[in-house]
Amino acid sequence: MIMITRKLFQEDVYKKDCISTILDVQGTGSKEDPFLLVLDETVFFPEGGGQPSDLGTIENVPVINVFEKDGVIFHALQYTGDSEESDLLEHKVNWKAGDKVNCRLDWKRRFSHMQRHCGEHILSGVFFSECGGVNRGFHMGKDYMTIDIDVQGISWETAERIEMLANQAIWANLPVTVRYFDNPSEAENLPLRKPLAINEDISIVCVGDESNPADCVACCGTHPSTSGQVGLLKIIKLENYKGMTRVYFKAGEEALEDYRNKHRIITDLNLKYSSDDNDLLNKIRVQDEKNKEIRHELYLMKNALKDNVVNEILNEARIVSDALITDGLFVTSPNLLIREYPYFKANDLMSIAKTLIEIYSKTAPSSRNKNAKTADKKDNTNPLFVLISTQENTIILASSGAYDCGKIIKDNAHIWRGKGGGNAMSARASFPTREDLECFVTFIKQQQEAEI
Repeated sequence: MIMITRKLFQEDVYKKDCISTILDVQGTGSKEDPFLLVLDETVFFPEGGGQPSDLGTIENVPVINVFEKDGVIFHALQYTGDSEESDLLEHKVNWKAGDKVNCRLDWKRRFSHMQRHCGEHILSGVFFSECGGVNRGFHMGKDYMTIDIDVQGISWETAERIEMLANQAIWANLPVTVRYFDNPSEAENLPLRKPLAINEDISIVCVGDESNPADCVACCGTHPSTSGQVGLLKIIKLENYKGMTRVYFKAGEEALEDYRNKHRIITDLNLKYSSDDNDLLNKIRVQDEKNKEIRHELYLMKNALKDNVVNEILNEARIVSDALITDGLFVTSPNLLIREYPYFKANDLMSIAKTLIEIYSKTAPSSRNKNAKTADKKDNTNPLFVLISTQENTIILASSGAYDCGKIIKDNAHIWRGKGGGNAMSARASFPTREDLECFVTFIKQQQEAEI
């Protein structure tokens, strides 16, 4: 059975609803197996030509997609009501070939697509007329559109000039016409921007008079009757793409909403910097320079503070006796030094640990022995450093060679939900809670006490 659907959107693009007869119904209406309805006529445009499909409802059931396959238009619907399964089954049974159904468009979405697609035609036409660039690809996304112009290195100045010409064509409120042809020969005399790539069911969209159009090209999408309904077009970005220039842009209400959003951002920035639109960038540059100076000062101060910490640790390690000294979490022994720092982050402590390792590697005789089993753990020239960032619940282990820090972390940290890793000389582990971290530190203490 050949099922041909009358395309009402080609006859009247402004038609928002219709009563249609079901020719065929498939699926269960679930998320995994949506209804697929074939209708005798439809106001729903199926996805194609770079344009997404229309959405809306059929008998108040959401239409989630419309597509054409092998010449048949399918309306995909998903039943998302709060009814019980029995109600859903009854709903399915009641939908059968021959039933009449009420179809209603999501008009806001349709008109947005009309604005955006027509804007794409006008912009592509101007790129072609001004620099000979042919649109080789079109994508209409949710947040922006792109066209791929086969000219590389289009400058921003050129793009702005083309953008202005495109908007002038919009403001001229040119007529937008669609003509249908059965074969290519009937359309050959039109001033087409691109050669025809199809041999039947040809639709030609023309913006402006055919003798000097803003654009004239084959297209199956939906468009407003006049260019003025596009309202506004704005290019937002250019990028090199496969030897072409990819142009990102917005059109219609989407472009207006983009301006509104950016206006809100600029207004907030003006309040923050006590500026207006004309001197905002200069105020930001001045503040950036001040911030740069402050960051440099902080960098010098932090490095000085880290140097002091290194010196304190070295001094303490030199004078410590063989007896274990504890003060809360702080521990010092010939083989173990544990310190916590509320003002340092883990990366800062890694830097301190690296400095300690370098110093001990040069001065400690036993540092040449990388085997923890043979190293003299009672020699204070080879301690294990345990540095803790309390603000990040992270522990840093460092050793000049007597301890395999990475192995300690790998074999034990996971017991207290710690995650991390490293190598023999330095490693780190982060813990979800302070309690978990303290348990791991207690474990390290106990291991050291057992060896003393």
